[in-house]
Amino acid sequence: MAKRWTHAEEATLIENYKRKTIQELMEMFPFKSQDSINAKIKRLKAKDKIDGDKDKDVVKRAYTQRR
Repeated sequence: MAKRWTHAEEATLIENYKRKTIQELMEMFPFKSQDSINAKIKRLKAKDKIDGDKDKDVVKRAYTQRR
């Protein structure tokens, strides 16, 4: 069974979403998969706990990390 997100993990994700790439978030949450992180982000956006998009420099960094 998958480990649930703690309140502290959720708060950390909300705080760092706009400034960190998915790769960087995976490093922050080593026991969470990329799918788990993306699903949590989607749920938090639906609840309006995360709003807006990532910073432009973060998007550029994400493209660089994919190469």
